[in-house]
Amino acid sequence: MQLRGIDTNLVVALRALLAHRNVTRAGKAVGLSQSSMSHALSRLRAHFDDPLLVPVGRELVLTERAKELVEPVAEAIAKLERVFTPPAAFDPKTSRRLFRIAATDNLGLYALPKLAAMIQKSAPAIDIRVSALPADWSTALKRGDIDLKLGRKYAVDAALESQDLSEERFGCVVRRGHPARSKPSLEDYAALEHLFVATSTESGAGSKSTVDAILAKHGLRRRVRMTVPHFLVAPHVVASSDLALTAPLRLLAPFVKSLGLRKLELPFELPGYVLSQVWSTRSSHDEAHRWLRGEVVRCFSSAPK
Repeated sequence: MQLRGIDTNLVVALRALLAHRNVTRAGKAVGLSQSSMSHALSRLRAHFDDPLLVPVGRELVLTERAKELVEPVAEAIAKLERVFTPPAAFDPKTSRRLFRIAATDNLGLYALPKLAAMIQKSAPAIDIRVSALPADWSTALKRGDIDLKLGRKYAVDAALESQDLSEERFGCVVRRGHPARSKPSLEDYAALEHLFVATSTESGAGSKSTVDAILAKHGLRRRVRMTVPHFLVAPHVVASSDLALTAPLRLLAPFVKSLGLRKLELPFELPGYVLSQVWSTRSSHDEAHRWLRGEVVRCFSSAPK
């Protein structure tokens, strides 16, 4: 049945009439005069082609059709109330919300531990599901498969919103005791044996072709002796070999101390990039989602640079 042309206020009147079985009392229950409720009853009788309430002695009783309507009308009203009742204010301390985040592995490596520590204290019942960044993350956001994308900044269409988190710069590291000079020349850098992180999605590692193009302008080539698919393993490979790794400084920072890596000054300017978080516009005004985005911003405001 089409709702077009039906006064939905009649649903409220019908519930009151079925519950009170009295026009006057039903009117008082919903704030209508006796005449207004009588008019509503007339319209309902015409709609259902049934008297609904019939006099038996000095009382009104429900017809068989009216009895059939009691439960579905109550369910319909309950659903409408859930739809139109404002949601309870979001409280991270009590919310049991589940958030799904897709992130590049290098970004997740230094941001997610901070996020976990934050929600452990402020949002003990909130769950986070982190997945690898899908190639078509834009569609995943629009479909609602993920709630938030963390990674390199790209232009997004009108169905998505983006917020800058941090600017990423690059550096180079080698193992402690490596014979390379701390400020190598362009020729010295090219002569090193290199490790490259080749992820299947946006890596943020600095394009291999970008570095090679810079060297090529000076008539130089470097040897990439090994490639690995993930950032997590790269610093450990460097720590146990003579390979040099050029990667985001924010990623390298914790390993310089824990693995005893040594930083080298790049002999050329390698363009950086911006990290951002992206979400669907339908989540922009969701109080819980705003809270999550705020926590992510806090992660980057305190993350090592």
